[in-house]
Amino acid sequence: MTDLLTVVDELTLPKLVKVPTDDGHTWATEDPLLVQLQEAVSSSLRSGSGSGSGGAPWTRNVLDSDALHQAAIITSMIGDWCRIAGAEVTRDPVQDLRAWYAKRLSARDPETFYLGVLQKWVTTIRALVNPPKTLEILGACPVCKAVTYTNSTGDTVRNPLVMTYRPDTANMHRAARATCRACDTIWQGDEAMEELAAELKEGDTPAQTLPNMAELT
Repeated sequence: MTDLLTVVDELTLPKLVKVPTDDGHTWATEDPLLVQLQEAVSSSLRSGSGSGSGGAPWTRNVLDSDALHQAAIITSMIGDWCRIAGAEVTRDPVQDLRAWYAKRLSARDPETFYLGVLQKWVTTIRALVNPPKTLEILGACPVCKAVTYTNSTGDTVRNPLVMTYRPDTANMHRAARATCRACDTIWQGDEAMEELAAELKEGDTPAQTLPNMAELT
């Protein structure tokens, strides 16, 4: 079971991450999640003001508003926790969250509520700063046999199967999700993805159209 300090560390401390390379892998330092969220907000503000190289501002509107909204909520809630615990509020979420944790070490109230909130922040920030990658699977859906689907604009498009995954997830098979955009069938998790791969091999779809998860980056 994850303890409170582990989640606080994930939000406030840098950590080593494995980065795939042509020769295997190397190690890099990843900023704390709260810092990554702050950088997402700062980057969007620079892009919106016309400076920096973040691309056209309108291409980042959804990320901008979501990151700004979440950063405001998290910073405000951490400040509230600090005031309740008697810790100084600096409006720096990293510093304030660690100060709050140090103060509550002597508290006797259960950790369950705080643990749930912090874990939700971890999930939310990761989804914002590192959204899932999407990969189109060539060929027909093994369930409905469709080779095309109708998209949101009414156009008929080939290859209804699509897979989303996170390359930084420890078990990508478990986190991966495949969907048929024609019949809405969903495959998710180890067994389901293996079942989909087997069904594609048995059909007319080449086996290599469902990639080896270990090769995805």
